[in-house]
Amino acid sequence: MFERAKFSLPLAGAILAAGLAGCGGGSSAQPDRQAGQVSQGVAVGEPAPSLVMTDFQNMAREASCAESRNRLFIIDGKQVLWDRAGNCADASYEQVLFGARPDQVLCSAGDTIAGPRTTCPDTASRGMFDTIVQNLDKADLGLGSAHKVERFSFLPKAGTQMPFERVAKDSFSGVVDKKNLVIKDEAAWARLWTEHTAGRNPVPELPKVDFGSKMLVAVFAGESGSGCHTIAIPRVVAGAASIQVEVDERELQTFDVCPAVLTHAMQVVAIERSDAPVEFVKPGAGTDIAFKTISQTTASGVEEARNVVIKDAEAWKLLWAYHAPGQPAPVVDFGTTMVVGVFMGSTSPCYSTSIAGVRRGDGKIVVQKVDRHPPIGVMCAMLVTHPAHLVAIERSELPVEFATEVVQQN
Repeated sequence: MFERAKFSLPLAGAILAAGLAGCGGGSSAQPDRQAGQVSQGVAVGEPAPSLVMTDFQNMAREASCAESRNRLFIIDGKQVLWDRAGNCADASYEQVLFGARPDQVLCSAGDTIAGPRTTCPDTASRGMFDTIVQNLDKADLGLGSAHKVERFSFLPKAGTQMPFERVAKDSFSGVVDKKNLVIKDEAAWARLWTEHTAGRNPVPELPKVDFGSKMLVAVFAGESGSGCHTIAIPRVVAGAASIQVEVDERELQTFDVCPAVLTHAMQVVAIERSDAPVEFVKPGAGTDIAFKTISQTTASGVEEARNVVIKDAEAWKLLWAYHAPGQPAPVVDFGTTMVVGVFMGSTSPCYSTSIAGVRRGDGKIVVQKVDRHPPIGVMCAMLVTHPAHLVAIERSELPVEFATEVVQQN
């Protein structure tokens, strides 16, 4: 859960007033459940008939400030937890425990214009709710076997960027045929990894994936005689009734002359587990936009996770005052230029964030954000950092979206 920065209240109010924009096949240990379906959860039991998930699903699909996290859980077949987080200056995260309907709020906690706040109209639910909020990363929400907890699967609103985590990317794969795959269980993943790493010594360790909450999508380019042939997944987007995985295959010439070498480019990413069909599509026609770094640091004064778009001098002055206190703001010509930035929030030296690319197409601008995390189990120094990256791009009135890729560093 995001923690609110000590400067966030004046920063949020002032910048918003000044013109800040940017809110702009297999088995599973914990199966998802779709509307109208009943599935096995953490414990045995059937949901009460009075609990209808359609209203909750519509609420979550239409929610703003839910780009980073948007999840529904059914508890004991009679209560629903909504956990969401996004890239808004205020109300950037919230957890709400409901009864059988969205108008039955038992407890809520989240970011408000006055700072973090927890309320429980139903005082009897406070103990359970506090446990849940402290254990959002656990499949059972910290409630244990005495409770049944089910993850309710739904697609975000059509057009929503879906975060994804890079699991593997290579130019030389043992998979020599061109193919796209969806992997939902450990056995299928192990077989694919064995094929991908064939002939290597030592064999790279199989990356760990929690198939209870995640699934994999994989793209293989097949054999190419060019050392510049690449394949990548730049974006994953929710469609009206499917998940659309963009596949960008091209000759990325990083040498004066591409070496004549056989390659088998591939990439595997993890996305939120879903029963929705997956479509592999070509990226829409577009052009890369040049960008210039204004600031890239691990010591930003902005202590909240957020993405920003700045289009005027007053908003820029206010943001910079919090980002780099005491330093003069770089001069930006907002007649021809605008600033986009990503802030990771309070973290440790093992984490970083950056803007890897900016692209115009399909009537919008997409900022490709890369968050780098340490490998699972790695101990990080007990220091607090605040990674951030601010860049200048050509001014545009097109809406700006941020596509987030998570990369585990070696």
